[in-house]
This record gives sequence, C-alpha cells and structure tokens, in this order.
Amino acid sequence: MRFVVATIYSIVNLMGITVERYLKVVHPYWSKKHLKRWMIYIGIVFPWIAGILNTTPVAITSTIVYNGVCLSYYVWESPTVQLITSIWYVFAYSVFPVVTFVFCYARIVVVMRKQMKVMAAHNVEGLAQLSAAQIQNKRIKWNIIKTMIIVSACRLINFILR
Repeated sequence: MRFVVATIYSIVNLMGITVERYLKVVHPYWSKKHLKRWMIYIGIVFPWIAGILNTTPVAITSTIVYNGVCLSYYVWESPTVQLITSIWYVFAYSVFPVVTFVFCYARIVVVMRKQMKVMAAHNVEGLAQLSAAQIQNKRIKWNIIKTMIIVSACRLINFILR
C-alpha cells in the first residue's frame, strides 16, 4: 500500500508542478495577482492527502490475510466495485495526467515561441548575432519540451507496464 500511496503522490505532485508552471508562463499576470503562498503550501500537502485518502479505504476493504500472507486488493464486494475502482485509477492516474502534461507543456511552448518571435523582431543586429537573452530563451524552450516528452513518456510507459 505504501508503494501505491507514493505513486499517487508523485503523479499528483507532478500535475501540480505542471499546472503551476503553466500558470506562471501562460497566465503570468493572473498568477502574480491570484496565486498566493498558502496555495503553494496546499499544493505541497494535497498530494499526500490525496494519495492516502484515495488508497487507504480501498486497501482496507479489499485486503485479507491468508495463511499469514497479506493479500492487498484481493477481495472485492462485487465485480462492479472492482471495475469502477480500476477505471477510476486508470483515468485519474494515467489518462488525466498525460492529458494535463501534454496540454500544459504544449501551451507553454506556444507562449515561449511567441515571446521568442517578439524578441527576435526587436533584435536590430540581425540573426547573425544572437543576444544572450535569445540563447537563454532557446534553452528554456528546449528544456520545457524535454520535460514534457520525458514526463509524458514515463507516464505512458508506467501505464503500459501495469
């Protein structure tokens, strides 16, 4: 059960970080005005609470001890409850995170491209001489793309291997 809680915690935490980055880059003015420090603290604590509250009741009701061996997620009230629980876990912790990652990071890349075009238009020296800010913007954009690809690929691989 500890592994399941940690897995859920890490997925919810990654989604929270992704949404926070999305808000800071895509909606910077809204983020400065409305995103408060207490919201960040709740975002740190919420994944732990979500992981514990989501797995503990299911684990307690579906676990038995048989011949001295603890069998988690083994006994279900009905096949319907098992099916609903399985569908919930698949969508909440596999499909929804990947959709969130792809949407947020894609929007971040679009905004970064627009900002880079604006910065390039202001460059008087031409394309031969890139300013340090433009090089830094390209690095940031590439890091965002790499992060999106790595996080989404890892979630898909985790989903497939389950």
